[in-house]
Amino acid sequence: MKKILIILLVSLCSIGNMAYAGSEFEAFIANKGRAVNVRSKPDGDVVKKIYNSRSNFYVLTLTDARNGWWRIKWITDQEEDTDVTLSGSPTGQYWIHSSVVGTATSNYGNQRWCLRDTPSKKGKAVYWFNKEIIVHPLQVKGSWVKVEYNGYTGWIEIEKLCSNTITNCC
Repeated sequence: MKKILIILLVSLCSIGNMAYAGSEFEAFIANKGRAVNVRSKPDGDVVKKIYNSRSNFYVLTLTDARNGWWRIKWITDQEEDTDVTLSGSPTGQYWIHSSVVGTATSNYGNQRWCLRDTPSKKGKAVYWFNKEIIVHPLQVKGSWVKVEYNGYTGWIEIEKLCSNTITNCC
C-alpha cells in the first residue's frame, strides 16, 4: 500500500511539472526592419534569419524561457497566413532572444490594470496603467507571464495580452 501511495505521489508531481513545462503563449517580433536570428539553442548557431519588415508580421508561440531566451514552438506569418518552416537545428529546437520579442496588453477600453510582483491576483501591484502598452516577456508560469515595461518588471495574466500586430484581440 505504501508503494502505491509513493507511485501515485510521484505521478501527480510529474503531471504538475508537465503542465508547467507546457505553459506557452503568443508574442510577436518587436524589432521591425531588422533580421532576427533563430538559433539551435540559447546562444547557439544561427539556423534561420527572419526579416520582420512592414509587409511581414510574425506571431511566435513561445515556451520554456531560459536566461533571456525563449524556445519557439511555432511561427506564423500573419500577413501571408502561413506557418514558417523551421529546419536545420541539430537539437530539433529553435530559440529566440527575449530582447526581440514583444506582446501588447489588450486593454483597449482603457481599463486600469497592473503588473504584479507574483503570478497571482493577490500579488502586490508594482505598476499601474490604463492604456495599451507593449511589454517584453521574460518568463511564463501557468496562466501568467512575467514582463518588463519601461524599467518595471511584473506578472500579468496571459488573457490580458495580445500578439496580433494587424488587429486587436477583442
